Amino acid sequence: MLPQRLISALVCAGWLAGCGGGLAAGGSDVGPGPAPSRVPSQSEPSPLPRTLTPANDGGVYTMKVGQTVGLIVRDPHAPDPEVQGRSVEVIEVVNIDASGRREWELHAVASGRTTLRAGGSRPYTITLDVRP
Repeated sequence: MLPQRLISALVCAGWLAGCGGGLAAGGSDVGPGPAPSRVPSQSEPSPLPRTLTPANDGGVYTMKVGQTVGLIVRDPHAPDPEVQGRSVEVIEVVNIDASGRREWELHAVASGRTTLRAGGSRPYTITLDVRP
């Protein structure tokens, strides 16, 4: 049997290992990467990934009111997304470095559906299904 102190330390280590979400600031874990193996259909909401990119084109994702996710487009001249719906507030992130990308925070503010569309060099349509 393990001593109580060792068990407590293991539980704390496991808990801390699960922390650290939020939006990615660096470029190593964000970017084109492999495309999702299957993009959900318009009628089948999926759990929200850590960040959204044009690779999520055609996807429908579930958010909870109060949740925030990043939208990153690796094109410094990408247009602002057109927003259809009122359940998500779109906030532009001003990059002060020469990152070669545009970013927005998507904040779920009310139940409902919001669709984001953009043209440009990396067009996409992403639907967010916001639930209480």
